[in-house]
Amino acid sequence: MERESVFEFGEFSVDRTDERLWGPHGAVRIGNKAFRVLVMLLEHPGRLLTKELLFETVWDGTIVSESALTSVVKELRHALGEARDAPRYIETVYGRGYRFVAPVQLRAEPPPVRSPAMAFAASPPVRPASAPGHAGEPPLLYVPAFDDSGIAQRHPHLASILREEILFSLSRFRDVRLVSAQNADDGAGTMAGTGDRDYQLVLTLIDEPGAVKIYARLSRLSSQAVVWADTARLALDSATLNVEDLLHRIAAAALPSMRDDVLRHLPRHPTDVYDMYFHNRLRMRHVEGYADARAMVEAWEALIASHPDFGLAYPPLIRLYNTDYCYTGLGSTGSEERARAQRLAERALALDPGDSHIHTVNGWCHLWAGRLGLARAHLDEALRLNPYNADRLVQVATALMFVADLDAAAGLLERCKKLAPFVTEAPHEEEGLLYLLRQDYEAAASSLARVTRRTISSEFYALVAAHALGADDAASRAALWLQHVSDRWVAAEPLDDVRLTAWLMFQHPFQDLAQRDAILAVFREAMVAPPSPPARNPAPAPLQNPA
Repeated sequence: MERESVFEFGEFSVDRTDERLWGPHGAVRIGNKAFRVLVMLLEHPGRLLTKELLFETVWDGTIVSESALTSVVKELRHALGEARDAPRYIETVYGRGYRFVAPVQLRAEPPPVRSPAMAFAASPPVRPASAPGHAGEPPLLYVPAFDDSGIAQRHPHLASILREEILFSLSRFRDVRLVSAQNADDGAGTMAGTGDRDYQLVLTLIDEPGAVKIYARLSRLSSQAVVWADTARLALDSATLNVEDLLHRIAAAALPSMRDDVLRHLPRHPTDVYDMYFHNRLRMRHVEGYADARAMVEAWEALIASHPDFGLAYPPLIRLYNTDYCYTGLGSTGSEERARAQRLAERALALDPGDSHIHTVNGWCHLWAGRLGLARAHLDEALRLNPYNADRLVQVATALMFVADLDAAAGLLERCKKLAPFVTEAPHEEEGLLYLLRQDYEAAASSLARVTRRTISSEFYALVAAHALGADDAASRAALWLQHVSDRWVAAEPLDDVRLTAWLMFQHPFQDLAQRDAILAVFREAMVAPPSPPARNPAPAPLQNPA
């Protein structure tokens, strides 16, 4: 080989011969122009490459606008996981061109060819020698016959009725494998042949005057360690049995507790696709910034590439593409990413048309694109398929707010509040938006004050409410919120009033123009000449990424 063909920098390598960019999680897809610009920069590390030179070399002298080069550099920044205002690799020389600022090494051998599965295996924090090739099974939940010895004489059929209702509600969750056969246990009410993701839900019914007291317990089958426990009291009525409270508690508390326990006991090295999925879910909880979110996109893409029929992997990736990578890189996504999200959503729907989560993300994709009829059809189907999942209720309720069906949204949020096991986990942010749209600013401010995981959106809503109420700290809120947006802004174009408003509307697909204009009017007033941003220390708790 006459010259070295591989550039290495940071966690990346570029194979000039094979025309591929490799990252820490495998091959990184970039366009031809982006690849040629990157090679030009790598061939001249530390040197300024002018726009004129890049146009003459990469575009072969074709006359194009400067935005073409800007878009290519933006694509490269996304691929390399860096922000425009904190470059690790590509430095912008304003008005002149670009410079590659990281150390670059050359070698002759190309990197070993890596499959998508191997690419996932290389992603932190899990580094198995090779990715598992079999699918495995989701967590198992065994629901044996309820212990009704304390009520059987007075209420001989109550236990079987409750059990069927609970099994019906739990069956709506696609990521749980239910086992209910009476002969599945070992004779002592315990499931035989347990695995690392196997659990048992036991209910005991005790008679009380005018009611039945129910004790529920979820435990790991392998160790019998109690994961979750709760009690409920069913008031008995001659006309009906109110089992909603019990269903809410189990669906909203037991299953999330089971999933949390699965994440706490993951094997270090994945053995099947579900392990890989849960490792990704765990990493999503600890996304701290744009680079982490971009790494999660690579990990989800690799999982789907190696296991394209695994439907559970699609919704989290779709959400990342639709929301500026869970709002870690503001201005980083546009029509291309949302088109990719739509294609993923359609593919996922073909895989599992009975999954409420897949219908939810399809509904949102159609909402982003302005296809309101299709959006509403998928959102309604998501609710029909699983009315017990608090996350789905919040997502559908928020979408309904943007199509101006506020009464339906309010009903879903009320249902979700009943599902929330703790008051701090109630949908206060979404409730705040609902009150803003109704122009009930006092109620909005009250709801938003109870938000414990502050986000870009919740602070935006709180700012609007505070200014509408004439709060003394409205101006400082505006300055702090603008600082938070600036800190996360990664778009190639600098942030200004026009781009800020366009970004807000891109992320808030209001279909009722009167509602949109009312919020924008208050927001614009709030942003007029805000004071300088307050000192970072002491500052409120940092914003969370809703990943």
